[in-house]
Amino acid sequence: MNIQTIRTKAFQRQSGRCTYCNCPMWQSSPDQYAVEHQVRLSQTHEFQCTAEHLLPRCEGGTDAASNIAAACWFCNSRRHQAKRPLSPEAYRAKVQRRMKKGGWHSARPT
Repeated sequence: MNIQTIRTKAFQRQSGRCTYCNCPMWQSSPDQYAVEHQVRLSQTHEFQCTAEHLLPRCEGGTDAASNIAAACWFCNSRRHQAKRPLSPEAYRAKVQRRMKKGGWHSARPT
């Protein structure tokens, strides 16, 4: 199975929601997403569905379905920009704390 297929299956399994922030994501239509979720088109990039490697490839992670979750671009990119990325569970907890305080994304999709 290729990474796009695995990502799509993860997206479907997660009901189209990010594994970290739980916001709805899009796969193919940012225009439709912007209308449906009342965000500016310029903000939709944050919510594009990506294949998140739970164990990063640089640490020996593979493209196996068991190592892939669907995550929005924003959450995925922020996790891996850290010098020492947190585990998926610790990162999810951090993101959820930030979300409760009203921070994290520039927009809140409805």
